[in-house]
Amino acid sequence: MSKILSISLITMLLAVTSCGGGWSEDQKTQIKNQCLGNGSFDCECFVESVVKAHPNPDDYNALTQEEKDALVVECEVEEELTEENLESF
Repeated sequence: MSKILSISLITMLLAVTSCGGGWSEDQKTQIKNQCLGNGSFDCECFVESVVKAHPNPDDYNALTQEEKDALVVECEVEEELTEENLESF
């Protein structure tokens, strides 16, 4: 759920920074940078999905949370378990 919360924060950031014309490189970079901290998502896929589905950031910002979450799910990748990402007790 924290991944979805992070994506929600990205959405709020976009709502504040969008200028209504199209996706700026800064906006795309902001989405990607926030996504990178969430682990099991292909962040390039996420940015491409958002921009392709919603060429205008204002259109994306007007989506319901469920619609935004669907864009994230499309880009979820399975994370391999390694010693580095296993928690120890």
